[in-house]
Amino acid sequence: MADARSIILHHYDQSPFSEKVRLYLRMKNLAWASVEIPNMLPKPDLMPLTGGYRRTPVMQIGADIYCDTAMILMELERRYPLPTLILPGHEGLAKIVAHWTDRTWFQASVGVVFGAIGDYAPEAFLKDREALTGNPFNAEAMKTAAPMLRDQWRAHLMTLEERLEGGRGAGGGAWMVSTKPGMVDVHAHMNIWFVEQNVPDFVKACLDGAPLVADWYQRMKEFEGQRPDALSASDALAIAQRAGPRLKAATVDELEPQGLVLGDAVAVAPDDYGRDWVTGSLVHADDQCIILQRTDAQAESIHIHFPRAGYLVRRG
Repeated sequence: MADARSIILHHYDQSPFSEKVRLYLRMKNLAWASVEIPNMLPKPDLMPLTGGYRRTPVMQIGADIYCDTAMILMELERRYPLPTLILPGHEGLAKIVAHWTDRTWFQASVGVVFGAIGDYAPEAFLKDREALTGNPFNAEAMKTAAPMLRDQWRAHLMTLEERLEGGRGAGGGAWMVSTKPGMVDVHAHMNIWFVEQNVPDFVKACLDGAPLVADWYQRMKEFEGQRPDALSASDALAIAQRAGPRLKAATVDELEPQGLVLGDAVAVAPDDYGRDWVTGSLVHADDQCIILQRTDAQAESIHIHFPRAGYLVRRG
């Protein structure tokens, strides 16, 4: 039974960023609770927790809400450091790799997927994604661009093949940066999984030309963790209502570039897409994380955690 100490993941099955977190949970063999959310707005039971942030996934622990996979993985690794996936000597490397996989490679993945299935996607879903990205969906343009984006996607994949080949020559090669799997492997997995769910023949053809990646990817898919407990969205909201945010110390980095101080009204939003500004009172800020306090009639007092990289912060 999930409670205020449980890892609660708000997600849906086909979300690639959710799969990144699910893979991490499997690799760590962590217990967690699953809240299935819609793949488009409205999300009436989630918005009170996030203050309007709409991207997927969101992690909840009690009344603390973690937005963006970068923030989710950072917090999980802090709470559950063993077995570590931040391998010694590779500190910081996973974040650099994530910037590539989550932005440059992911944009190619989106083009490949929607170039193949755009004609079949529900109209409501396409309209939702137009609102999310701020760009109109043009199925014909997507299909026209798809061959070029497939070229790009394969080039990204072959970067992994090159990495594994180089590691093999250095006595490794089984995993991306070491003789054991780590956070870089978690990030590298996502785009292959996403495109395979939607355009499997294309992925198979690419993996046929990348045997080291094919072997690595198969081993990544074989990780088995604990099966999640199913939790309703209303029950997750009730857990937040009964819990209180847990913050060891309310502090603001003395080098905070904007001169923000505790209690300032601030707003936070992604810098790329889904720019829904979340407003609240500043309770913590450092070079990696910013935390806002919000009060909501449905969720009482909550703390919403965002990463700094990839997010805009302004006085509210």
